[in-house]
Amino acid sequence: MIKNLKKDGIVKDSAYMIFSNMYSKFAAYLFYFLIPFILGTEGFGVIKGLMPILDTLVIIFCSGIPPAMAKYISGGDFKENTWIYDILKVMFIFSIFGGIFTVFLKYMLGGNYSNLPNVYFYAVALALPFSVVISWSRGVLQGNLKIKNLSKTWILENTSKVVFLVILSYLFGIVGGILSISVSFLIGGIFGIYLLSKSNLEYSFSNILKNIFSPIREKESVKKVIYYSIPIALTTASYRLVNDLDGIFILSMLGAYDNGVYGYASLLSRLLFLFASAIAIVLIPRISKSKDISYFKKATILNISIVLPALLIIFLFSKELLNLFFGISTPESITSLKILSVSAVFMSTYTICASSLQGLGYAKIPVYVLFLGILLNAVFNYTLIPNMGIIGGAIATLSSSFVVFVLVWIITFNKLKKIKYNS
Repeated sequence: MIKNLKKDGIVKDSAYMIFSNMYSKFAAYLFYFLIPFILGTEGFGVIKGLMPILDTLVIIFCSGIPPAMAKYISGGDFKENTWIYDILKVMFIFSIFGGIFTVFLKYMLGGNYSNLPNVYFYAVALALPFSVVISWSRGVLQGNLKIKNLSKTWILENTSKVVFLVILSYLFGIVGGILSISVSFLIGGIFGIYLLSKSNLEYSFSNILKNIFSPIREKESVKKVIYYSIPIALTTASYRLVNDLDGIFILSMLGAYDNGVYGYASLLSRLLFLFASAIAIVLIPRISKSKDISYFKKATILNISIVLPALLIIFLFSKELLNLFFGISTPESITSLKILSVSAVFMSTYTICASSLQGLGYAKIPVYVLFLGILLNAVFNYTLIPNMGIIGGAIATLSSSFVVFVLVWIITFNKLKKIKYNS
């Protein structure tokens, strides 16, 4: 079995994806970690309030489509491949509409968002069309099983993001920090097209330029891909939004400085969540392949054995950690860090449970639970922040994450119990 897997390249491909995924998470963490040192607390608060919106819009209007592309490319569902170029055109159209929507979003969000300079939203809007090429190239690479090359695009994009954050933030401040995302998309997209050309997949720069300006021909194929991508995009956007909804509410209701202070606590608490993400990456294929519930037990024990000591350290040294890394230790930030750390433990356990359910073929269940968590998080934030400040945001996150944790734990336990009984 193992020899066959090696021959099929599954082991190698999995290793590439695990490494690139972990590297991307580390680079994303480093990206946020560097911002306060360059832009200060208020600048950090602004970017921390805008980035979840940017990422969510990119997912909905662009990067939610590539997984659907990959499915139809690898399955050979359509006779002609011209639909692949048609999708690229549609993605550009979507990104333009998304960019226009972004410009007016500041007035929809209201509160302190409406007081931010328009140029911040222009910079966010620019990221959408810049994300098209890298998203499209990833869909083609994944569909053709060029997983090593796909991993390279993730690594280059996230490395570029950190490098250009430092350069552009020093030159242009907050606008530069936001623009670093667009630059990393551009570099990653050019590199993705280069890898496609190198792979002899007939997707050279000249072929793309030749087809991009022609009319859309395979309309039915494009419709199928778009419809298939909608639940994928909504699910991915939900995963992105659930962890940062509090920051959006805090920036809107309290302002950039308070969101920056809260962001410090949030950033440190996220370290606990990274451990679970690493475990989850390797958990899904193992459970999917063997249906062995012992993997769930091992993953849970491993997660707890890592997270609980880290949680204890954060509880004991919250003030010292905030002082050490960010030079700030207000009572509100210390309390928020402790609360968010407990929330991170709940969400790390949710991640393990969700990965187990996905591996067992129940992929939709964690998504439904997550939707409920987002709704509760929004209601709690809206209710608690005006009365309790940033601590209200932390309590809102803790409350919603606890509900999500309890629900998914009960469901996972029942599903595993059923499998054990049937076996």
